[in-house]
Amino acid sequence: MSDNDDKAPDQHGAKPLPAFPGAAAEPDAPATPPQQPPAPQQPPAPQQPPAPQQPPAPQAPSAPQAPSVPQAPSAPQTPSVPQAPSAPQAPPASQGPYVPPSTGHAPAAPYAPQTPGAPQSSGAPQPPQYAAAPQPGAAPYASPQYGSQPTGAYTPPNKPKGKLGTGAIIGIVGGAIVLVVLLVIAVGFGVSRIGGTPGGGGGGGDKPSAEASSPSDAVKGYLTAIADSDAKTALSYLSSSPSGDSTLLTDEALKASNKLGPITKITVPKSDDKSGSADVTASYLLNGEKVSTTFTASDYDRDGKWEISGGTGSIYTRSFDGLGLTINGVAVDAEQVDVFPGTYELATSLKNFTLTGPTKVTVTESYSSADTSEIKPALTDAALQQFHSLVRSAVDACIASTTLAAGCGIDIPATISDGTQLTDGTITRSLSADQNATVDSMKATPSYDNPTLVEGEYIGSPSVTADCTKDGATGRCSIYFAPSLGKPSVDMASDNPVVKWD
Repeated sequence: MSDNDDKAPDQHGAKPLPAFPGAAAEPDAPATPPQQPPAPQQPPAPQQPPAPQQPPAPQAPSAPQAPSVPQAPSAPQTPSVPQAPSAPQAPPASQGPYVPPSTGHAPAAPYAPQTPGAPQSSGAPQPPQYAAAPQPGAAPYASPQYGSQPTGAYTPPNKPKGKLGTGAIIGIVGGAIVLVVLLVIAVGFGVSRIGGTPGGGGGGGDKPSAEASSPSDAVKGYLTAIADSDAKTALSYLSSSPSGDSTLLTDEALKASNKLGPITKITVPKSDDKSGSADVTASYLLNGEKVSTTFTASDYDRDGKWEISGGTGSIYTRSFDGLGLTINGVAVDAEQVDVFPGTYELATSLKNFTLTGPTKVTVTESYSSADTSEIKPALTDAALQQFHSLVRSAVDACIASTTLAAGCGIDIPATISDGTQLTDGTITRSLSADQNATVDSMKATPSYDNPTLVEGEYIGSPSVTADCTKDGATGRCSIYFAPSLGKPSVDMASDNPVVKWD
């Protein structure tokens, strides 16, 4: 009998039976539990096998062969949980029940390496037997424990408490993050809906109670609130708060607007659009002139409350920076301010300045900006006279100087370009009649970048004579191409204005 005889199928087609030292062969423990074991057959009487090899642990390297000294096998991988096999069919009546062989020993503990020594006596072989059909609640599958003497029915090891894999942990954490993000979005949306609508006076406040059940109701209510100088109610019809400066979104600014150009005879055609968004064209009189404008109303959340998108316009004020700008009597300190439809008047609070051009502007369309391009800052009549007086005094002082350093940008060096030396204290300067006329009547223009800095006009070079010496000769010299008087400038917003020269 060869070493592989015990691995060959028996005459009934059963699987090879592994051999254990000192015991009869029994069926191999399958890597995975059988789905439907065949009906047990009476096997032939087993033969005494030669020293068998140590059976391999489930899904692990094979155990060392006998008779060499066994070594501790590698830790077996956790076996998959075996499925409960169907109960084996009863053997034919002509055959007795098969009883697994008994080794005459108590069930052995799990395999542990033993001290090298003589192999244990296996005793006389006994005919193999089969265990009875598994009872409910019992272990679904039995096989011998590896690394020990064959014993009774095999009880699979308890499945170790598994740890969550990396994928599971990532999934759990990812799900938690998504949940937190959704909660934050929900809370933020709720806060926006509750506190995002400004109240009366242009500031935030409690959610207004005005509601519109149709697009036309929203537009009619909005324009009516503006005509009534009710800023809080007007803002409640808007779907979102204006993004710019809200200084003029107040009852005070609206009252001034309606005084300059009242809104009357508001006409809004009936609209019951059910699509969630609608354009509504309204008409009204603004200071007696007919205005027609289109608003967009929406009810995207389908709560039956229609709101207007946009609704406000704006006024750009960058070109009036530093002038103490007021609009409808309200001080404005921003490059752009949001306004309701209506009429607005621009002015300055500085005593030396005024605004020229069409200072009254209107806004009638959502997202539109009032035209202020023709509005220019200028000096008042009194301030213009002060400017001319300041420039004339500065010019006269510089022209009257007899020193090389006269100021006003007309200083002369002691040695001019051709080598002539000038005697300090002997310098005389004078202006022509045209130059004097320019000084007295020059235009005063506020600077574009800094409108309180007022600039004059270019004057030109004065006539200059001086005592001079050249090549040992001394006399009176006329200086050609002497430094000129440039453009004077004065900060007319200053309490102590001083003339400066370019």
